[in-house]
Amino acid sequence: MFNFGDLGNMMKMLKDMQENIKTAKEELKNEEIIVEVGGGMVKVIENGLGEILDIQIDKSLLNEENAEVLKDLLISALNEANVRSKEVMSEKMAKASGLPSNIPGLGNLF
Repeated sequence: MFNFGDLGNMMKMLKDMQENIKTAKEELKNEEIIVEVGGGMVKVIENGLGEILDIQIDKSLLNEENAEVLKDLLISALNEANVRSKEVMSEKMAKASGLPSNIPGLGNLF
């Protein structure tokens, strides 16, 4: 026989998990991940959801001679910020859902 009491408990657990995930997403949105490269010449600020909030570039890089260096620094900073935000997202979502954080792609599930 099917036990409807267990179903009720499971539904409550799922509802709690949804609320925890919603809260974690809000926290991620407000989290700032700051990456500096090139000795601080390029700074990228990204939130925990992977959205770029700001890019700061030292004025000395803003000339034609430094265009290639600037491009390389931007790519490096954006890639590092992306990796960090995915790590933060995976940790928060694992905590919110009660699932292990080492499940590949967990951050993409939410």
